[in-house]
Amino acid sequence: MPPEKLSTLNNRLRKAVFEAVPGLEVCESLFELINDVRFCIKDREGRYIAANPAFVVRTGLQHRAQLLGRSASELFPALLAAGYEQQDEEIFSTGVSVRDRMEMSTLADGRIGWFITQKIAIRSEGKVIALAGISQDLDSPVEKSRDLGPLGQALNAIRSLSSEGLRIAELADEAGLSGSQFTRRVRSLTGLTPRQLLTKARVEAAADSLRESSKPLSEIAVECGFYDQAAFSRQFRQATGLSPSEYRRELLRS
Repeated sequence: MPPEKLSTLNNRLRKAVFEAVPGLEVCESLFELINDVRFCIKDREGRYIAANPAFVVRTGLQHRAQLLGRSASELFPALLAAGYEQQDEEIFSTGVSVRDRMEMSTLADGRIGWFITQKIAIRSEGKVIALAGISQDLDSPVEKSRDLGPLGQALNAIRSLSSEGLRIAELADEAGLSGSQFTRRVRSLTGLTPRQLLTKARVEAAADSLRESSKPLSEIAVECGFYDQAAFSRQFRQATGLSPSEYRRELLRS
């Protein structure tokens, strides 16, 4: 399709949603000013009809006009796009929001990155007509004190999966903190709850193993500290949008 016709189509898609829900324009204006939060709106077909500069930068494009009207599969690696689109379809089908979902991504240099995402259904006259999402990168956990003592040891145990049968309550005890105190301290240092941090470490280790070996899924589940293969599959899918076997197949294709 010629650029001028594509631009006309994109404007029409955007106008239909923004006229149905006038408040979206205000939201878009606010997120224009935020550099560390990515914001986007997609129509029912999964096409981007709005995005802030931070989102455009993450796609590797230079101008928003290059993004509008395109889908995730046209902008992101297949491994990531499949997960994003599956999650979007669930929101379109159920109308249920996604809150504080920790998700894995692959950065430009090949490293694994993580972000926290929120997505909500946009309704008009009771029908879901689009979705809006924001996401924010999770930096690698940074110690904000040179000497964290027992708390630092607990964080290292979580990140390295060095403790077999790791229990959050036991780590809190070893750090001399109650469960709620431990959760608050860990979250202030890492941006994650202890359980999210543990899941992050396990999924990262599993992704590495899926990428670098042909080990059976049951073996990877045990090595990475998951309760069983079912728990492995469930938590891996929540983080990546794909089951471990789907993730491995996509890696082989790419």
